[in-house]
Amino acid sequence: MVRLGLRTAICAQPDMEVVAEADSAEQALAKQKEHVPQLVIIPLRLGGELRGIELCREVKSVPDAPFVLVYTSYNSKEDSSSSYLSGADSYLHKGEDTGRLLDSIRATSTGRRVWRLGTEASDQMARLEQAVENSHLTRREREVLGFMLQRFTNAQIADELFVELPTVKTHVSNILHKLGLRSRQELF
Repeated sequence: MVRLGLRTAICAQPDMEVVAEADSAEQALAKQKEHVPQLVIIPLRLGGELRGIELCREVKSVPDAPFVLVYTSYNSKEDSSSSYLSGADSYLHKGEDTGRLLDSIRATSTGRRVWRLGTEASDQMARLEQAVENSHLTRREREVLGFMLQRFTNAQIADELFVELPTVKTHVSNILHKLGLRSRQELF
């Protein structure tokens, strides 16, 4: 139903076009290769093996990656932070009106970042974004932080990244130190 509403709103715009739709993350990745879109709109919860955060990471991993707008009914600090760290260019709560959605699509497709998720969550996101930018985290540390924000254990992170547990523990320790935190609970 949401996808139909998105398609209808986008297709009614003279400056926008829907080039593909997907029922799962795996299908979305295949269609990305086939159609090479300028912008991909991703929900956080979708069908298939991959979750929205993982899909975002995969979409952004290719050369000349499209812009990504996460469009979701979820409004938590963890979801918005994980989206940011996975490479999302914009994040829009589904509670926003159609005009705001279309403006966000236009802005994102020109490289401007839009982050609309409610006042408290937006303030938390701004603080985290500033801390991450000032901390000089490596690409791998940002990736590990993304998993931490999704509440993965060190063992789960090691499995996801195909690395040894002590390697993850080192990354977690470095991340916490660079962000000035004593424990990962302070992320939440």
